[in-house]
Amino acid sequence: MAAVSQSSLIARWQHRFRGRRRNRAQPGPLAALGYLVNGAVVDGLVEIENLVLVVLYEEATDSGRLALRLAGFGGARMPWGVMWGGPDQSKFYKDLLLRPVPGARGIRLDASRTKLLQLALQLDRQLRRHARRLRHVRRQRPQLPRLWAGFRASVVPDVAGDGPELASEARRTGKPASRLLEEARRMHEGLTLYPLPWVSHHETLASAVFADLGSVPRLQVFSLRSLPESLQGFQGAAQFDLLTSRFRRSPGPQTKANADPALMPAAV
Repeated sequence: MAAVSQSSLIARWQHRFRGRRRNRAQPGPLAALGYLVNGAVVDGLVEIENLVLVVLYEEATDSGRLALRLAGFGGARMPWGVMWGGPDQSKFYKDLLLRPVPGARGIRLDASRTKLLQLALQLDRQLRRHARRLRHVRRQRPQLPRLWAGFRASVVPDVAGDGPELASEARRTGKPASRLLEEARRMHEGLTLYPLPWVSHHETLASAVFADLGSVPRLQVFSLRSLPESLQGFQGAAQFDLLTSRFRRSPGPQTKANADPALMPAAV
């Protein structure tokens, strides 16, 4: 993502959002998803701890007005695979309809976070473009990046493939699981990588888990039929919850919707 100045991004926001109505009856039926990376991407791979998924969607507030939710979520390793999002992995929670201001906190976006503001504007552009041709939106759920588990050479002999995903691929191709695992193997920064859904039972042996950014669009739009179902679910060895944020106000005692700057990725 090419660098853009803070002033030009604020001007772009003003041109696009000035006067945009917040009291429309219903939220839009679509959501957009992108990502930010903290650090280098090598051969299209990045460790999941350095990737932040960023989702944008409209939502009605308690007052009946619309908010344009911009929320960021990280990924974490779990005994069964990877968890994307949820309260423990929430990074920020904003309303893009509020004018970004340098140094802002709470639900207003900090304009000095230029990479995040630039991505937010790109996601909004995708939402508006696809809203004009809804019947062309085929994706019903967000597409998450393909995941790879990395193992040091010393433990590779102990790694064997298993699980329903591998069994399904063996049936489809007519190849034994051991051959599929060997054919899928790749090397990355001294580690031997296998598809995570095939080796997730070896979680304790894996040195790292990588997301393959080449397996997903840089920006994607999908149907938002209902909440929370459209933003929660499972894909392979990954669970995702791109709705539940620890910065979101709850029906009980309200929490301060502030994102700790320390939780923001350095690339934002």
